[in-house]
Formats: sequence, structure tokens, C-alpha cells
Amino acid sequence: MTILRTLIVLLVLAATAACATSTQLYSPGPSTLGAEPVTDFDRYVESVKAYVDTNLVPVDGFEREQQVQWNLPYRLAPAAGCSSGDRAGILLVHGLSDSPFVFRDLARYLADQCVEVRTLLLQGHGTRPGDMVTASADVWRDQVRNHFIALSQDVDRAFIGGFSLGGALATDYALSETGPRPAGLIAVAPAWQLNGLRDYLWLAPIADVFADFVEKEPELNPVKYESFSFNAGSQIGDVISAAQSRIIQKESLDMPLFLAATEADSVINLEYLVTQFRERFSNPGNAMMIFRDTRKPWPVAQADERIRFLSSYLPDANILEFSHQSLLIAPDNELYGLGAPLQRCLEPNNISLEGCRQLPEEDLWFSAWHDTERPVYTSRLTYNPWFDDLAEAVGTFIQANESGEAP
Repeated sequence: MTILRTLIVLLVLAATAACATSTQLYSPGPSTLGAEPVTDFDRYVESVKAYVDTNLVPVDGFEREQQVQWNLPYRLAPAAGCSSGDRAGILLVHGLSDSPFVFRDLARYLADQCVEVRTLLLQGHGTRPGDMVTASADVWRDQVRNHFIALSQDVDRAFIGGFSLGGALATDYALSETGPRPAGLIAVAPAWQLNGLRDYLWLAPIADVFADFVEKEPELNPVKYESFSFNAGSQIGDVISAAQSRIIQKESLDMPLFLAATEADSVINLEYLVTQFRERFSNPGNAMMIFRDTRKPWPVAQADERIRFLSSYLPDANILEFSHQSLLIAPDNELYGLGAPLQRCLEPNNISLEGCRQLPEEDLWFSAWHDTERPVYTSRLTYNPWFDDLAEAVGTFIQANESGEAP
């Protein structure tokens, strides 16, 4: 009965959306990204720039050219003064509706630690929500594979990492045993299993027949979509299924893994991540970082000496808990950091955007997204106060596995 009600709701939403007037923002653009082999990264960036420039429907409040630049993939070479010996590199894959911008802070840190960093732009992203209507998980997988092959040809030790959807795509490739094998996997809040709608993703292709979008939201973020298409649900369901199959096909996985997540994540199922980390990823050098309210005890049944906890309850900063989106963002990030344009009132909970913006600074708290009332007014936390600790842990993991040694 629950599934039937969910299907009815999805179909009603689809019918309602189908009646809405189509706009440029919610229709596919005139071109699309493919998954061609990457023979020259600079040429790849130029081709993506032409695509973004053609398809971008800019959001208000930011210069159009700046928005183009923010959404582009990039490569950061190791900092000047790094050894010319064995070279390490990492490919970082962004999340659903997101863009390579999410890795800017981590990329800069890793480049300073003598790691070459490359990102890519997944098909359907970085331009307009309408481009997600035709995006394909198979193309995403091909893009990841082609970029990792190119990276592995240019460095001595190639790592792969990803955030959310990108974490699942990186996991799928890392465990696939096809193509060059990564030296290690970095997964930040990877979409191995979702909260909430995980049991209903199979309904998305059905609703997709009737309309394109589950919801059309005002687009206020120049580097991430707020609107969500039915096709996006279909494609992430495909990716999650593939990643789970890779994870469970063996009782023990020797792939070196660094995993990070927040306990209050409204998107990702933390219990599933912890269970797989403890029971299947057997490498003793693996590490997991969990941001949680450390005033509360951690379940004894989930204890693991490889897991490190950092407090997500920081009342001096008006932070109740960490959000899914906050993990990879430094406090000085130009868009999401303290005092930056998107830091205050991004996706406020149970209060209008206008009402949130009128609140005195001391009355607004920050948390994960919630659809229920909280004891205080909150909006989504956009940055990670512990970013330096996270970045250092990732750097330590890469350094240890450059030579095949456990940290």
C-alpha cells in the first residue's frame, strides 16, 4: 500500500508538472557532453567550456562568465618545489546536480601536497536542470573510465575519489577490475545507499514517461541545481545498484579506502556505509571519518579502531549538525564559506527564504536538511569547520598508499 501511495503521488506530481509551461531552464540545451577518450586534458577543458557557454542558463546575482568558469573541470599540477620523482594523481568525480566546484578547496590542498588533481564534468551538469532530462549513467561511467585511464598514463600512482553520486561512480570503477587499478579510493558521503527514497527509485522511470521533473525549484545556486528530474532519479538508481553489486560480490575487498560521512546526512544511509566499511573493506590501513554529535555514545556493535569521530555539534558557531553538502567545503570558500553569498539561508528549514534572511544572525542555526520542525530556525550548513582535518586525512591516506604502505 505504501508503494502504491508513492506511485500515485509521483504520477500526480508528474501530471502537474506536465501542465506547467516549459521554460528554457527546464528544457535540454542545444548540445550535450559525450564520453570521448581524453587524449589532451587542456583540449578537453576547452570543449567543455564551449558546451557550458552554449547551454548555461545563468542564475541571477552572479556574472555569467564567472558562472561558466565555476562549473568547468580543471587540473591542478603539484605545487612548485615538489619532487620530480614518482608522481601521484587523483581523479575526483562530483555529485548529482553538482559540479567540479565542490572539490576546489580539497584540490588546492592536495596540489600543495604534491598530488596532481583532475576533475571532470558529468553529462547533464553545470548548465541548466533541463540537461539532466537526457543524462545517462552509462555515459557517466564511460566518462569516469576514460578520465582515469588518461590520468593513470600520466602519473605513477593514480587514485580515484568522488562525492555522493561521484563516490558511487568512483567505487563502481575502483572495484570493477577493468582498466588500470586505482592505488586507492576516496569516497566522501558516497551514494552506496540512500535514505528515504531508496526503496522507490524504481518508480522514477515510470513517472518519467509522464513528465520531466519531480520538482522545479527556483535556481539560486550557480554551481548546483535545486530542481530534480525523474531521469536523475532513474540514473542515480542505476549507479547505486551497480556500486552495491561491486561491493557485495566479494566477502573481503582489499582496495585501500578512505571514507567520510556525516551522521545527520539527509541523503546517504550512514549505517550502510559503516557496515560495508567494517565488514567488507578489510585493508588495515583504511580510514573512516564521521562527523557526529559526540555527546551521544557510538554503538558498540559498530566500533572499529579505523573510524575517527569529529564533533558536528558546535553551538559557538550556531551549528547543530553537518549537512551532506558541507563536508568538502572550507570555511573560506568563495561561495559557500563564512560570509560568502550562499552561506546564509541556503535551503532554510520550515521558514521561507525571505523570512530566513530577515532573522537576526544569532537566531539562525545551521544543520542538515529536514522536512520536520526543529527547535530553532535552521538552514543548510554549507561549509565544514573541520575541513583542514578532513583534507589532511585524505592527504595522509594518499601519501601512505603511494608506496603501498598502510598509514
